[in-house]
Amino acid sequence: MADPLGKILLRGARRLFIWPLEAGLVLALYGIARLLPLPVASAVMGMLFALVGPLTPWHGRARRNLNLAMPELDAAEQRRVLAGMWRNFGRVIGEFPHVHRMVGLGRIAFEGQSNLEGLENGAFLIGAHIGNWELGPYAALGVGHKVAAIYRPLNNQLLSGLLERRQANYGGDIFRKGREAALGMVSALRKGQVMCLLVDQQLREGLPVPFLRPSGADIDQPCEAGHPQEGAADVYAHRTGGGQPLPHHHIAADRPSRRG
Repeated sequence: MADPLGKILLRGARRLFIWPLEAGLVLALYGIARLLPLPVASAVMGMLFALVGPLTPWHGRARRNLNLAMPELDAAEQRRVLAGMWRNFGRVIGEFPHVHRMVGLGRIAFEGQSNLEGLENGAFLIGAHIGNWELGPYAALGVGHKVAAIYRPLNNQLLSGLLERRQANYGGDIFRKGREAALGMVSALRKGQVMCLLVDQQLREGLPVPFLRPSGADIDQPCEAGHPQEGAADVYAHRTGGGQPLPHHHIAADRPSRRG
């Protein structure tokens, strides 16, 4: 059934008016963060998001999920966790324009990077939105691998260039979420690329898995479809230094679990 006229008009108005405003705001923040020194950009964006984040609808969703995942937390502990979430998210945004330089600046300590050497037949690198998740692929990049990735297109198509800029640093293929990604993973693995997946997000493909009540989907099917001989390795990004303004990160990579 075709969309009602009201929805079509609303969608058109959003693209004509809301998208340019959103894109202008995001690109302005990106430009400011890029001009600022890395420690200042990270600290300023962290403070900004800590102030603004609790005023958004996503704050309520985060609190509900936190209640489901950690019901033992009291109100004060919940506020501390949620404030830390927004601060970390802001710092990720502030560090985004600088992320490719951060290894050279000595801000990243790798652990277990040797576990990712010699994966000529391709492998999965499994991570999550923890710490500065944009740094996880650099564990594989640092030992000479090209990293392929899957992306969910931004609702605002005027901002798609930011994702393309990120992937240019990875050197591997990039696939749009959906059927294209399922087929593309096989191709990337056959080329010997390391396929990076952030798995703590909602998928509508695959097997439903109950988690925090609404069911999402796991990655078993895409991993099986990719059939990499080298298996999958976990990567974990941890922000060190507490609330200090200088951003430092610890990236740990486990030994790949190889197929039997």
